[in-house]
Amino acid sequence: MVNDIEKKYLNDLEVVQLAIDIEDRGHEFYTLASEKFSNNKEIKEFFIEMEKEELVHKTRFEELYRKLLYEKKGDDSSYFDIEASIYLTLLYNTSVFPSKDSVNEVLKKINAYEDAIELAIRAEKDSIIFYDEIVKEAKFDSTKKVAITLLNEEIKHFIDLSNTS
Repeated sequence: MVNDIEKKYLNDLEVVQLAIDIEDRGHEFYTLASEKFSNNKEIKEFFIEMEKEELVHKTRFEELYRKLLYEKKGDDSSYFDIEASIYLTLLYNTSVFPSKDSVNEVLKKINAYEDAIELAIRAEKDSIIFYDEIVKEAKFDSTKKVAITLLNEEIKHFIDLSNTS
């Protein structure tokens, strides 16, 4: 039974996997948004730039994942505490960018680019909260370092998006 409970806790590797998925979702959202608003060159270019940055973030987290996997040598005994695990899982499941399965449906309902920007602002805010919690709860310094870097970049995205609307 203890093993079953422990499996519910997130370790650094699992959190990094969630972060990779968040960046992947962001990339997908910005790609589809740039296609949807392709008739406005300025907005399209803005979304394309955001799309590229999400790929850079994803690559950083993939590198971190490989590094953590090597450092831990398969040992995933350094768990977050249960409250942090539950909180991070809830943040991931209820916020950030729409999943790949639902992003098309979400964008179909958006007709004005301002609405797409507003959705992106909310997603970037959620990312900021998520990465801030990673910084607070990570057990490995390398996880904290990458999360701090990307937290600052998500803050920049939030500011850029806020200045666009």
